[in-house]
Amino acid sequence: MAVAEDYLLRSIQDLSRLISTLLLGKDRVDFEDLEDGEEKQKQLYQRLVSMADEGDINDAENLLSEEMEDNDKTYLELALSFYLYLNEFDDDFLDDHDYSREEILDGIRMLGEDWGITGIANLR
Repeated sequence: MAVAEDYLLRSIQDLSRLISTLLLGKDRVDFEDLEDGEEKQKQLYQRLVSMADEGDINDAENLLSEEMEDNDKTYLELALSFYLYLNEFDDDFLDDHDYSREEILDGIRMLGEDWGITGIANLR
């Protein structure tokens, strides 16, 4: 992995951890640990992951945007978990499916800004 890609990978993880700490009070995002009764969100997450695994990453991200509910922290955690899941793919898989780590980082930045964390647009 190139140094620039390794840096992006770590930046994605660090920014996710920052948003999670500030907004969720958690130092680690793990959507798999959701409580019972959040079946709708669990199903959405599984659908997003399946789409990503099949290489349909852009449509999965669009679905995430459509399904997000403002001011619902469960959806925030779901979205952060989804982006961290995407970050686990290797560069070749992302490239083959017209997606990049920069897009992952941009998605996380937009989440933070949507939730009121300002000044993260220029973090790299």
